[in-house]
Amino acid sequence: MSETAAQPRPMHHPSRFRLALGAGTALALLVGLSACAPADPAPSGTPGDGTVTIYLTRHGETMLNELGRAQGWSDSPLTEAGVQSATDLGVGLAASGVEFEAAYSADMVRHFESITAALAAAGSDLEPTRLEGLREMAFGQFEGATNDELWGAVAAAKGYPDADALLAAAPEIGVLAMFDGVAAANDDPELTAETSEVVGDRVLAALDDIAKRQAAAGGGDVLVVSSGISIICALSQLTTDLSEASAGITNSAVSVLEYRDGTWTVQSVNDTSYVEEGAARR
Repeated sequence: MSETAAQPRPMHHPSRFRLALGAGTALALLVGLSACAPADPAPSGTPGDGTVTIYLTRHGETMLNELGRAQGWSDSPLTEAGVQSATDLGVGLAASGVEFEAAYSADMVRHFESITAALAAAGSDLEPTRLEGLREMAFGQFEGATNDELWGAVAAAKGYPDADALLAAAPEIGVLAMFDGVAAANDDPELTAETSEVVGDRVLAALDDIAKRQAAAGGGDVLVVSSGISIICALSQLTTDLSEASAGITNSAVSVLEYRDGTWTVQSVNDTSYVEEGAARR
């Protein structure tokens, strides 16, 4: 399936959301290890009425996540815990009565493994489509670097003495500006490093294409697996309320987006209740 350019979409025009984290937890931004309170399950789109409900999900934990290393366009497989959370996600979604009409993932191993495990656990025989547009942010020369190395370089690029000073200033800087610091610190133009705006536009173009195709087919529920920073960058263009993602997007957490008549509505962010329900049913 090819990706097509999206048409302008009605949406909110958000201010940048602020991230209030101490130095000890802010290094988890790239891996999103802190869980947020689950939201109530959102109502699903009904096939036939053209409404599309997208369950936008972060992949399960990977080897590089566990090692505390930046993972953008680089890749690594899921850990045992990552496979389990993706499986729990599928069980929880099925238990909630969600039946998917289509499924898409980013084109990396970690995304495909996650969506495959979730669909199998949900009893779905859908074949997911892999899209480059759903990838994580590209970190340039910092691919595979430790989180300490990455944030230290961002601190230097932004004029802070060290990573601790940068992270202490995070509430004033804003999380998107911190993400943008990765591209600013990248010294090798041959290694792609993306800004938050580029990532948000790229992911939303892919989501627009997915939603339009599914709306034309009558609507319904769609499972989409992407990455933590990419999800935040996309959501930041659709809503000002990202309080449920203040510590990052949790592995296998779900953000529910409704697409109706060309307009996006964010119904929940960083919902871990499906994974928790699946785990409770083991």
